[in-house]
Amino acid sequence: MAGQNVYEQLADYLNSMPIGAPKTPELMEILKTLYTQEEAALAVKLPFLPMTLDALADRTGMEEAKLKPMLDKMAKKGTVFVELGSDERMHRLLPTVVGFSETPFWPGKRTPETEKLAGLWIKYARNAFYHEIGGISETPMVRVIPIQQSLSDDRTVAPYEKLVEKVKETTHQAVAHCPCRLMREYSGETRCEHSTENCLHFGSLARYMVAHGMARKITVDETIDILKRSNEEGLVHMTANHQGQIDTICNCCADACIFLTGLLAAGEKHMFARSNYVCEVNQETCVECGTCAERCPVKAIAAGDGPSRIDANKCIGCGVCYPTCSSESISLVSRPEPERTRVSPPGEFVMKVMNDKQREFRF
Repeated sequence: MAGQNVYEQLADYLNSMPIGAPKTPELMEILKTLYTQEEAALAVKLPFLPMTLDALADRTGMEEAKLKPMLDKMAKKGTVFVELGSDERMHRLLPTVVGFSETPFWPGKRTPETEKLAGLWIKYARNAFYHEIGGISETPMVRVIPIQQSLSDDRTVAPYEKLVEKVKETTHQAVAHCPCRLMREYSGETRCEHSTENCLHFGSLARYMVAHGMARKITVDETIDILKRSNEEGLVHMTANHQGQIDTICNCCADACIFLTGLLAAGEKHMFARSNYVCEVNQETCVECGTCAERCPVKAIAAGDGPSRIDANKCIGCGVCYPTCSSESISLVSRPEPERTRVSPPGEFVMKVMNDKQREFRF
């Protein structure tokens, strides 16, 4: 990294993560907005997996008395993650996603800084970040959570029940505002009509967000209620594409979500993994109202000239079409070929991808 300025070094370092940070003028301005030069110089020495303060002092060559206040300041700004709840706090550098692309927007506060960042992130997505998310791997970073429940009666099937079980297994729950919808609004583009306070987080991430004023602490019942309301709005539930406990559930819309717009507007096929279900319409009972086609976020349903028709190749298996089908003609059925899900823990995956990218950083 010799000869580079500190922000270029940081961009290269961030680009070593599974979802990286391709260097563009927009990214460089984002980094200069979020990091002072001193913070950027420290950031390139911080790990992406948690370490104790004394270990970080050894790694960075800084005295703990100077290092700790800097880490605390960066944690409050949303560029450093702090793992709370243990005898000794652990710190790590936040990547782009889940990370510093979202932290300024989670509180839901419009400021000159968030307005500036919103415009930069919108341009960055279109110029480079869509392809970074959708082109890193044939096994995407996030996946769709299928929902098949009628909100007007008591019909439930396994996908919804499994989601509720996963939420009940979490240790902490928090809700923040949707960064994607706020970026669109703050950048001056047409405001998305969907609600914003439905970005759900769990475990250590939830504790960090609440402690630093980025989210509101909620209960399991409140979490499930937000999921139900989001489903009523026609939002798609997405979570990290690996097995184990959930740490985030995004409630996504087709006109703002980076994953859905990346697929629909930019044509990136690997923005997210579809669920292992696909929509099916009972041709005999369909009343041809067209509501399912209106609600489908990826235009996989065609209505008119007879019963609704499903394009299984486009369908992402979200179940958004299900609860408003008045004739109960829509259901989710298992796909013939299951979608890929990562089986390794997130930390192991991070290290694998960093090694695969064959980047080396010397401090």
